[in-house]
This record gives sequence, structure tokens and C-alpha cells, in this order.
Amino acid sequence: MKRFRTMIGIDPSGGRLAIVAVRRGVGGSSLAVPPLWHEPKTGRDPVRFEEIEGVLGEYVARNGLVGAGAALVLPAERVYLARAAFPPMKERDLRDAVGMELERLFPVPPAELRHGFRRLVGPSAAGKIALVVAATPSEYIDRWEEIVSRAGLSLSAAIPAAWAVGAALSGPGGPSGEPGRTAAVLRAVGAVVECTLFASGEPFFCASGSCSPGSAPEEGLALARAGLADPPASGDDGQVDLIAPQGWYGKEGKEIEDGGVVFRVRGAFDRSAASALFFGRMGERDSAPDPFALLAAFGAGLGEARMDLLSPPGDGSASGISRAFLAGAAVAALALGIAWPSAVAWKAKAELRRLDAQVAALRPAAERYEETLSDLDDAQGRIAALREEASASGEALQILRELTDRLPNGTWLLALRLEGRKVDIEGLSPSASEIFPALTRDGRFRSVDFGAPITRQADNIERFKIRGEFVPPPASPTPAAGARR
Repeated sequence: MKRFRTMIGIDPSGGRLAIVAVRRGVGGSSLAVPPLWHEPKTGRDPVRFEEIEGVLGEYVARNGLVGAGAALVLPAERVYLARAAFPPMKERDLRDAVGMELERLFPVPPAELRHGFRRLVGPSAAGKIALVVAATPSEYIDRWEEIVSRAGLSLSAAIPAAWAVGAALSGPGGPSGEPGRTAAVLRAVGAVVECTLFASGEPFFCASGSCSPGSAPEEGLALARAGLADPPASGDDGQVDLIAPQGWYGKEGKEIEDGGVVFRVRGAFDRSAASALFFGRMGERDSAPDPFALLAAFGAGLGEARMDLLSPPGDGSASGISRAFLAGAAVAALALGIAWPSAVAWKAKAELRRLDAQVAALRPAAERYEETLSDLDDAQGRIAALREEASASGEALQILRELTDRLPNGTWLLALRLEGRKVDIEGLSPSASEIFPALTRDGRFRSVDFGAPITRQADNIERFKIRGEFVPPPASPTPAAGARR
């Protein structure tokens, strides 16, 4: 990121526009001019972008900020987040490995994405490297580069909202940065509530959903529960710090138990970088929102965020390892439990040659065994297939019936995939946030999570992707033989 004395954070989350100009110096960061909060007159992208460009250009010209740097906040609804684990390897090889996994992690072709990753704090299974991977469509950043340039600014960073919020709440004693702590930060941006979860200061979950007036606290906790279903780490006392606008959940220190999770209300903004926002010059307009709505824009303006998707990652050519070899070596390392080669490629190649020799030696015996038992295997396979088909057809109808009963009115399914009892659904709903509690209320579905962030379409329709596993009801007891009806 290019360093500017004044950096302008731009946050279009929730279809609104927050602009915060941050002046950086040896004494710390402060607000250069009062922030701006703007609500576009229409939600249609072509018109909205034109309007936003005009508002941004006017703000820059009026405050003498032409030539300053700009950092774009990538809204939660525009960012895909996923967690992944890799064997130990060099950083340059890790970039290549992540790039090869993008197609599996996200529902968008890798060529159309800008992505980045961060290591999660704490040990991971089998000594692997635990990562959180973020990606956003390239065309979205390209569009904003044009807007920022025409406004007289230089776009120097594109930061996912989770890391922008984390930067704002960083600093000595800041609530998002304490080692060993899990924190949930909630904020309302217009008719959207956003939840970011941190483990030891590193974001691992960020999602947003629409909310009606007064429902943001409840909807925010629902998002937090969804993200905490599989946390990478937790606090020593099992509590989750809850950071939200004043008045949402009561005074600091209050404990709230929700869905088996104990939340503890915290404030402490005076101990974080955000103190400049909360106690600085606020709002050019009479409708200046709660400082939480400006939090991500301020964090982006600090220029200290640890995730930047502006520039595509390197193609890995400098590593001297081809993508084909990386894939083969990764498979060998995972299968044999060996360490990822840290020096030269010959170690993996030698291991592959040894495995090939073992396979060649065992092949004749395997072929003779297969010939002897082929008829029996075929018969058993047909029987198993028939049994599975009979069972699956019955359960499939049962799953469809359960989904029909539980999905909110007005919900349309665009895709439904069944693999045994595993269910993947994708569709449109006027209230996608209601789907999670509806599926999990009585244990009929387990391991339920959002496969991708909820995104808002035209006419306030939300697009969702949810996966889970169906749990059939217990079988009715069979009457004993000879029992009278």
C-alpha cells in the first residue's frame, strides 16, 4: 500500500456511503475533516454509482483532498470467506497452493476473483497451517478504481470489511486484538446488520443480513451464532466479547446467553484506534449516524489493515515449481504424513518414484484378486446400490417435505443438491436470516452453515447458500410378534 499523509476510507456497505478522511502523523491518527454519511436515492447500481461518484468528488474538492490516497472497504455481501488448512511450506509456495484451491473454496471462477489470505492464530490439526481466505469479484474493484480516479483520488487498497473493522479496533488493549480472546463486533449500516468474529484479533467470519427497524440486535446475535458454530479458537473462560452500538445489549460487563453461547458486553473504544472516531469531529450532516456505521471506513483510512485485495497475488512463477508438481507433491505429503519440501523439489520426486515402484509390484496380485472376486463384487455392488437407492428415495422425499415446511414464505430455491443426507440449497428469500434458526430449531438438521455471505438483490430480496445434514426422526417401535391391535 502506498503511504499517504491523508488517507480516505470509503465504505459502501449496505448500499450507503461512509467517507472518513484520516490524517496520519508521528503523534498518531486523527480525523482530517468531518466524516460524511450518504444514502443514495436509488439502489440500482448504474445510477447509484453515478450518484456516489458525484458525492465523493464533491467531498474531495470541498475539503481540498485532491491527490490523497483512498482505501476501499469491500462490503461483507461482496466478499467470500473460507477457511482452509495446508501442510507446512514456504510463503511463496503457500500462495500457489491457495490459488489452486480457489475453485473448490468459492462459487466463482478463480480468473474472475481477487483474493488474499491470512494465517489464523493458534495450533491446527496435524500441524497444518490454518488460513482464512478472502476473495471478491475483480469487476467490483475495477469499477471502484474508475470512480475513485475520477474523483481525484488514488486507490491504494481494497480491504474486506472484516479487516477494516479490525484495524479500527486495534491498538493496546483494543477489544479485537487481545490474544486468546474471541470477539464479535456488530454494526448496523442502514437496513443491514453486519457481524465480524475475531479470534486473537484475526477475523475468521464476516456476514451481513437485512434487518427491520429495531431488529438489528436480534439479527446480529443470529449471525454471531452461525459464525461461532465452528470457531478456530475461543477464550479461556469460553465467553465471547460482544462489541456493539450503545444501547443494543445494556451496559458494559453484562452477560447474555444465547443459543448456548455466553456473550459479554464490552466497549473500551478509548483503548483502541477507534477513539479518534468516537471522540473526534463527527458528521458533516444532521443525520450523522452512530460511529459504528463509520467504523470500517475509519479502519480503512488508517492504512494498517492486514488484508488487501487490490492487486492480484503473484502467479508464483518465482518459486520455480510448476503447478502440476505442486499438486503432486501436496498429495504425496498429505497421504504419507511427510513434511512439505522446504528446500528442493527432488525430495518429492524421489518419494513419487518410490510409490510408483510399490504400486507396480502390487498390481499383478491385485489384478488376480479382482478377477477371482469380480462376479461376487458385482453382485454385492448391485445389491448395495438397490438398497441405497430405495433408502435415498424415501429420505429425499422426507428432506423435501422438511424444507418445504421450514423455509420462510416467499422463498425460492434456485438449486438443491442432495448427497445422501447432506443438503446444499441456494435460493432467494425476503428474509434469508430466518432460514438458519428455522432449520436448526429441533435438531432435524445439523452442521448448518452459510456456504457464502448473504447478498442483497433488487427489491430487498436476499440471495443465500446454506448447507447442512439431515437427521431422520427415530424409527417408530415395531409391535411385538403376536401382539393384539
